[in-house]
Amino acid sequence: MPRYYATSLTAEADVSPISGAATLALDSRVAATAEYYSFVAAPNGRSGIMSIKFKEEDHTAAIPDIQVQAEVMTDSSKSGMFGGNAAQPKPATKQNKSTQGDDFIGKAVVFEDGRTGTIIAQRSPMAFVMCDFSDYEAHDMDSSHEKVISILGRRSTISVSDALFGSIIDCFGNPISIANVEASSSDAIDRAIFAPIPKVSDIALINSPILTGTAMVDALAPIGKGQNMLVVGQDTGVGQRDLVIGAVKTQVKNNGAKCIYAITSPDKKERADVIQMLKDAGVLDDIVVVCARDYDGIDHDEALKAADAAEAITVAAAACSIGEALALTKGEDTLVIVDNIDQHKSFWDWTTRVLIDKFGLDSVVKDDREGGASSEMRGFYSSLIQRAGKFNKKNGGGSMTLALLTNLAGQFGGADDDGSQVFSSDDFAVSSEKVKERIKILVDKKIPLTPENLRKIQIPLPSASDSEQMRRIALQQTDELISMSDGQIWLDESLYNKGQRPAMDAQRSITRIGIGADTTSRADAPAMRGLAGGLRFDFAQAESLEGAGENSGADKQVLKKKAYLLAMHQEGGQERILSDNCVVLLAASMRELDDTIRDGGVAGTEKGQSIITGLLEHVQKTAPAALSEIDSSLDLSDSGRSELEDVIKNYFA
Repeated sequence: MPRYYATSLTAEADVSPISGAATLALDSRVAATAEYYSFVAAPNGRSGIMSIKFKEEDHTAAIPDIQVQAEVMTDSSKSGMFGGNAAQPKPATKQNKSTQGDDFIGKAVVFEDGRTGTIIAQRSPMAFVMCDFSDYEAHDMDSSHEKVISILGRRSTISVSDALFGSIIDCFGNPISIANVEASSSDAIDRAIFAPIPKVSDIALINSPILTGTAMVDALAPIGKGQNMLVVGQDTGVGQRDLVIGAVKTQVKNNGAKCIYAITSPDKKERADVIQMLKDAGVLDDIVVVCARDYDGIDHDEALKAADAAEAITVAAAACSIGEALALTKGEDTLVIVDNIDQHKSFWDWTTRVLIDKFGLDSVVKDDREGGASSEMRGFYSSLIQRAGKFNKKNGGGSMTLALLTNLAGQFGGADDDGSQVFSSDDFAVSSEKVKERIKILVDKKIPLTPENLRKIQIPLPSASDSEQMRRIALQQTDELISMSDGQIWLDESLYNKGQRPAMDAQRSITRIGIGADTTSRADAPAMRGLAGGLRFDFAQAESLEGAGENSGADKQVLKKKAYLLAMHQEGGQERILSDNCVVLLAASMRELDDTIRDGGVAGTEKGQSIITGLLEHVQKTAPAALSEIDSSLDLSDSGRSELEDVIKNYFA
């Protein structure tokens, strides 16, 4: 029966859903102090967002081996997201002072009235706090009696146990839709919601796969245990959720990694749709769902959307914490799905506006506007993306694999990305007179100043223009995500509209684990290596030859690609075990699917699907031992391959 564990400021905190009593333990020392800057109020009693500025004389660090004091709160009316009001922290001392630039993300914040919050982002000298209250009297901060904002040396935590599985909880561990709630489990594990990313000394090489049940992914962009992977789509939806829910279903059915699914959307209907998809897949009772709370933020103004984004960030972090706790303390493999991380970008943009209001445009985004790298942005995203890891034996030996969904419509890095952008003549104000004359001619002839038209006549894009600079900033976030990830699965709208399932772009999709002949780290199953080797090159070659004509010599290469697409075609809900995927790939490599393609049985057709289904049923009946060997060893032996080749030939004879 499901149970839940409320978040706390330390490992000792525990909230009973029955009595409402809370035991709240706090770090007795202050790591830093800050002053109020601004507050975004939120409706319906939800979490407000406060911007604070570290005091110049008090940039201090978190304290190791801190002592705690405890206060027992029995008045349920005082409990907030952290289980109650806080004991007053002791002031900072010379012994716990350090230097500017320390990491305060995830640290607990205590206000003078005892209310609490958690720092969810830091852009020195500012930090952004998700509060346990929805409203704040800002004028109190301007009174003659200064209000001290204390940042503690401890991070806010969430409690984890196996009892969470089958539950839908919010980012603080509270139940959202559970009929029965039991008392807290004695085997609960406390884990910081915003835990630091693992150190190199804490992790081991990635050497085994998370099998997704999707042949195209497992062959061309495999996901290793402990890897982070971006699943990139477009706003119209191109099957991202089908793909990751299929991976979750594969884990549940085949006793794979334990799964945690984070739903960050502020849209109530969208959250309900995802939960229904998980239910329809038959996995809802076997996983943990961490979900944004029941607030509809669609009609909020820009300021209030910051509250939606802050909760989305915390939902993603809490899901990672659950996966990490099980990996570190129980040695289990976990798969965390974050659906999706687009609101991280929204929150980053909001914090940028706050900083601009405080410090001015040039001080905040000058380097970004000029195309420079942003270490702050990398730090913001890496605090989530790089939490994935395969932990070494001294740290439990488990793994936390992270799949992050994101929509990057119009930012796919291709030649048409800026096709809808139109410059004005003002964007060329700093260009040479010759360029200005040519621009005037285009304007007079009413030719739009698009990047495509400018490139045709070799006019350089106006890099100094405001529009181009802001576009660079938008694209930079995409670049940062890609550069920090261990791989990407790109789902393309044009392929989706053509009926390819999954609509995966084989050229853009890649895993960076195990690249290079001198590494022992691998993300794929050994059985896939001999079957998928060179496949990416074959696809690229076939794509370049399409349309060359039947007698050009290109037809065989194009036919080969179509055969592989037939072998790897899987609609949502049609996940396959490793041995079945090996069979269909082997059949394609043997050119046994070529006649099916010539007869019109291409991917997505009933004829093609019937051939694949019949082949799998035939092999399962004829060579069950060979298939079982693949699934148990993840490898395809020479004898097993020889046996399967004979069985496949007999089916097509």
